[in-house]
Amino acid sequence: MTQRLTIDRTSSSGLRDQIVSQISRLIFQGLMPSGLKLASCRELARELDISINTVVSAYRKLEEEQLIEARPRSGYFVTSERGIRVDAAKPECSKSRRRAPIADKINKLRRADDIDTIFRPQDWHAYDYPFVCNQVDESSFPVSEWRECTRLAMNRKDIKIWSADGSYSDSVELIEQVGQRILPRRGIFEPSRSILITLGSQNGLFITSLLFGGRDRIAAMEDPGYPDARKILRSNFGALRSQPVDEEGMIVDERLRDVDLVFVTPNRQFPTTVTMSERRRHELLKAAQEYDFYIVEDDYECDVDYRHATPLPLHSLDTTGRLIYLGSLSKGLSPGLRLGYMTAPVEFIASARDCRGMMLRHPPMILQQTAALFIRLGYYDGLLRRVRDEYQHRWNLARSVLAERLPGLLRSGEFGGTNFVMASENPRLDATTISRAARKRGVIVEPLAPCFADQVQGRKFFRLGVSSIQRDLIEEGINALCASIGDLERAGYG
Repeated sequence: MTQRLTIDRTSSSGLRDQIVSQISRLIFQGLMPSGLKLASCRELARELDISINTVVSAYRKLEEEQLIEARPRSGYFVTSERGIRVDAAKPECSKSRRRAPIADKINKLRRADDIDTIFRPQDWHAYDYPFVCNQVDESSFPVSEWRECTRLAMNRKDIKIWSADGSYSDSVELIEQVGQRILPRRGIFEPSRSILITLGSQNGLFITSLLFGGRDRIAAMEDPGYPDARKILRSNFGALRSQPVDEEGMIVDERLRDVDLVFVTPNRQFPTTVTMSERRRHELLKAAQEYDFYIVEDDYECDVDYRHATPLPLHSLDTTGRLIYLGSLSKGLSPGLRLGYMTAPVEFIASARDCRGMMLRHPPMILQQTAALFIRLGYYDGLLRRVRDEYQHRWNLARSVLAERLPGLLRSGEFGGTNFVMASENPRLDATTISRAARKRGVIVEPLAPCFADQVQGRKFFRLGVSSIQRDLIEEGINALCASIGDLERAGYG
């Protein structure tokens, strides 16, 4: 065997699976052609310093997949012809062909790639102090409970539910759990026909913007606000207005006249963490009726808000049917599961279901069934209690250390949330410079310029989150951030 295999003993994959994966990959890449003789089980076991039984098991698995075969008294040989075709065009030939200018055909009115999103390294979890926002501490994920719900969801009796194409429908049980267990906690009581399962709040916003949008339509959102929402609204509406945010939340004024849709995060404004005042809420609802626009409410961080009395959403105050409410299981359970929900008038949900169906038919049914069981069996409620308690401890600790070590940088971070907004008073020290210096000390903080309609106004701001970093690393991480800023000041930024 000409290709050398390697073993990673720190990997979550077993030794057998690592061998199977590497050999199958080499076969499909054409680097181990049909007829090639593999190393004997004894030779490979000695080379990798593993048990011979592990190699035998790996070769048997590859035999089952018809990638290799055992020949009597000769050994194991590659048999698959599914790798790179020998008659495939050579790279030199394909390079000489003139490629069609596909970029010229893309609808430029639908593009928003000039709008930046918040940057974080892909390997943020490998850093010592990941003050990353909107992620979870992996050690808190209830692996055993989720595994149990997956096992129950995959029983043979219910295989017809999750293995078949559900057309445009959702899991009946998950809709029931959202309608009876999730929404009532937020003061929302809606029939199942008014609920749609989404792949997160952002998916719900995209569906809504497609249905409301048009070149003659106008949308509005908070400034600063969620940059991905700015991309979505800009790409689907003819114009996008930016409404300033103050200590009471998004300002409601004449600039909302003539708009068709307003996107808002009232209970935990993104990214300032400000809670919209009662007065401002009523002003917004009154303006919606007077100016004839609809409101998309993203109830950001509602499930993990640890305030004694979390404010109810705008939806609970609306009596005119002008609210489209977006919620998510991401903040409490896991962002990677991408499960969310929306509720709105029945006729809108019918259109939203059709719109979603044209894109992806429905979110994976096995995922919906597992989540429904997780909620029904009480695991979700138990998880939220633990998460809220832990987040409150982390917020209090971070707030105390920041007030002591970096009092001049702290700008906002309301009790009940998981994020702090910071900015240096030094005119020469912007957020990008700070974040780059901090990464050298293993600290991840996130610049917030993409949240501003005018990024120049936001160049000084960055956020520090406590949801993804373990509690015993918070003080140490803030001290490392403080040291990074000190390094910059000594280097001439002071």
